[in-house]
Amino acid sequence: MLPALTFTPRRFAIPRRRLLLAAGGSTLLVASILSTFVVPPPSAEDTAARTSLAQRLSASTWAFAVPTAWLAAPLAEARSGDSVDLLAVRSGDRPLAVAIAADLRIMSADERSIVFEVDEESASAIASARASGLLIVPLLRSTH
Repeated sequence: MLPALTFTPRRFAIPRRRLLLAAGGSTLLVASILSTFVVPPPSAEDTAARTSLAQRLSASTWAFAVPTAWLAAPLAEARSGDSVDLLAVRSGDRPLAVAIAADLRIMSADERSIVFEVDEESASAIASARASGLLIVPLLRSTH
């Protein structure tokens, strides 16, 4: 005969380390879920970055990218929305300086190129100056 096997319910205890880890994990999960609902308001630069360049252009204007290699002088601290005048210059035996475009708005700028908002006359003047071998000098306008 086999002895009768009896099972007594064991007291189930969770170690403290597991409780602390579970509480910490739950806190992090709740914090991450809440952080998805708390979003800072978009800045003007973020809004401008989300709209396409074509949408930011005024009526009857075009975007004209000028490589920084075309510039005789760097355009320091150029930001989107700044206003710039452009001069075409040639040095040598017969020096020349000609104003080719005035009050151009910068649409974007980086280390390789600057994108200007131009009208038809300014675009053709910039292209003609470059085709003639002239260098371009940008002059940043004051906002006052």
